Amino acid sequence: MFKKNWLSKFSISLIVCLVMALSTVNLNPALASEDTSTQLTNLKILDKGNWAPATRQALQRLIQSNGLNSSDYNPNQKPYVVFDWDNTCVYADTEESTLIYQLENLKYKMTPEQFRIAFTSGNNASIPETDFLAPYLNEEGQPVNITKIANDVCNDYQFFWDNYRGLNPNAAHDMTLAEIKETEQLKDFEAKFWFTYSAMDITFGYDISWTWLLNFFTGYTPAELGNLVSEAVDYAALQDIKNVYFDSNLPGEAGIIKNSNPELGNYFRQGLRATQEIKDLMTTLRENGIDVYISTASLDGVIRGFASNPKYGYNVPADHVIGMRLNLDNHGRYLSTIPDPDTYAINAKHGKAVNINNLLVQEKGINPIMIIGDSDGDYEMMTDLSGYNDVYRINHLPPVKMVVIINRLKSGTIRELCVSAASQIGCPYPFILLQGRNENTGTWIPNEKTIKLGKSEPVLLK
Repeated sequence: MFKKNWLSKFSISLIVCLVMALSTVNLNPALASEDTSTQLTNLKILDKGNWAPATRQALQRLIQSNGLNSSDYNPNQKPYVVFDWDNTCVYADTEESTLIYQLENLKYKMTPEQFRIAFTSGNNASIPETDFLAPYLNEEGQPVNITKIANDVCNDYQFFWDNYRGLNPNAAHDMTLAEIKETEQLKDFEAKFWFTYSAMDITFGYDISWTWLLNFFTGYTPAELGNLVSEAVDYAALQDIKNVYFDSNLPGEAGIIKNSNPELGNYFRQGLRATQEIKDLMTTLRENGIDVYISTASLDGVIRGFASNPKYGYNVPADHVIGMRLNLDNHGRYLSTIPDPDTYAINAKHGKAVNINNLLVQEKGINPIMIIGDSDGDYEMMTDLSGYNDVYRINHLPPVKMVVIINRLKSGTIRELCVSAASQIGCPYPFILLQGRNENTGTWIPNEKTIKLGKSEPVLLK
């Protein structure tokens, strides 16, 4: 991929606008009259909701020109759209919210020995004993590694195993969950778990840290996990939206860990929220003959517990959720191992594009017409399937026609696409669009700009 200056990128965006405007109008003159074509076929259109008006208009045109209204519509090769899930279809992160709920309520299905394996493994291998990179140090400024912190966390887990019969029915003592929650061991458990997750992401990369997270669902069946997710979602939906910092006062081997340390600032975003506009978009797509799929870097079973549960209104079929996977044992319970990445890619970053190409494109013979996401984890599926930003396309079929980014004011690779989207605001037929939100309320706003948590003014770009 070649780097360009701002003017070059703006020029390319302008050319894209002009080319798309000419080609789209030539292919489908009916797009000039959104309401008339919809009334003629009696098909659902997008609710106005809190969509940025230009984003909604572009989406409606895409739906009309590719759905049942299109003269080229082929029911035997239905068009489809791929959504990211966390911070795209919902506000905040479903898997992280489930893990924190699980942690605070000790809803594990592992013995202490199994828990140690889960805590010290990622991507089907032992986590290296390399010291975590700065700023992931203890309060004394000393380095921490997986062995030291695992010993502390596993000692905490052993304490719970010995004292809480909700975790171990044969526990020697019978403390209540309320009593457990007041212990220094639970605070230590929370703080060092969250610290380890973030430290490994920085030190070893997503292929270890994101697969490590999955291990804590070991022992669950997919059905049991779905019930856990539903409990966690319902609980999180009632919580205030804020950043939570987990701190510990127990030194142990790793030392005292305070995620609130300004050098770290390692928070959990509390307050999971469903997004009505996404529910309506999914319904509108389906009623216009366009299929809906999810590609997530969370465990597929976790997202099915939200997206495929009828009570939440997204109504995504379980087999339309592509995500991280764990292997199952002979009793249908999750193990602390993932499928061979050479057979099924780790479903994050480039792996998302690979799995879409291998599972959906090969089956359907077409690329998705649109990708919707929010972060660097979605960049590759947005570009590898479209060729945008000079990225070499993963296949030679007609490319993705539109990309929508939920604007989180992010840096990184996704910012490149956000800059392009910002330059296309006002273009009659844009390729990349932005949708803003208010992080204080967990809801969208009718603007491409976003209001950050704790702020009041909307901002377009970081």
